[in-house]
Amino acid sequence: MKIRGMDGPIDLFLYRPIGFAIAWGLSFSRVSPNVVSLVSMLLGVAAGACALPGTSSAFLLCACLFQASNCFDCADGQLARLTGRYTKEGRILDGMADYLVNLSVYVGCLVGLVRAGHSLVLSFLLVAAGGAATALSCFFYDRVITRHSKIVQGRAEDEDEESEALLSAASASGLWRLLWKGYAFYAKLQRTGGARRQRSSIALETEEAKKAYADSMYPMLMVWSFTGPSAHVLYFLVFAALGRIWLFFAASVIVAGATMVLVAVQPLIDLRLKSKSVAYAQMQ
Repeated sequence: MKIRGMDGPIDLFLYRPIGFAIAWGLSFSRVSPNVVSLVSMLLGVAAGACALPGTSSAFLLCACLFQASNCFDCADGQLARLTGRYTKEGRILDGMADYLVNLSVYVGCLVGLVRAGHSLVLSFLLVAAGGAATALSCFFYDRVITRHSKIVQGRAEDEDEESEALLSAASASGLWRLLWKGYAFYAKLQRTGGARRQRSSIALETEEAKKAYADSMYPMLMVWSFTGPSAHVLYFLVFAALGRIWLFFAASVIVAGATMVLVAVQPLIDLRLKSKSVAYAQMQ
């Protein structure tokens, strides 16, 4: 069961219900979560290919397949929880699928924009800026919800998965070893910044304080969710339906700007919520 606030309204009311329906249906079969991740990857690659013609209908078809890919991306983890078929490699495969899907869609859109008559240089700059902005927003969103999970579960904030990933890399070989090293690097990036804000770190001792913190943080997590991966997938569909796919990449830059504002104010909010949570717990 996920901690409250780990999914925003877009996931809760759209992608997660569809993903759960897929996972529930597959739970009666021998299909593994890793196979579901591969299906998500294939749908994403197909979405990128559909964007190549550069027509409005091509971009809309790309967006629809992008939605399907995201639904299956939600389903793999739910299938693992329903069936207990969890593997350490599954998270690596899931993350790799996400990056490949986004790369395919963005490259497909770049080619499509050029074939539609837009400038190669301007199209490249727009898609590259939008892609970098999306990656930045999703990175910080992932860091926030991971940190929130650790606080609510009572785990030390400096605990991370970097060491575990490096141990897995040491025992793996070939491509898996490379992927584990890549995951360890990502985990290190997630941890970066936490050490610089030790003064604002949160360590809640009692269950009452943790619950109070989780309840207080919930509205902020809902705001953060509109900068996350599923939000961007939905934004993509909206602009594709409007026939203005290039606006999606410009909007992604604006979302990244909003993300950086949230990054700046989050430590102040954390300190305030910590004080409120401790005070509330002491009153109980």
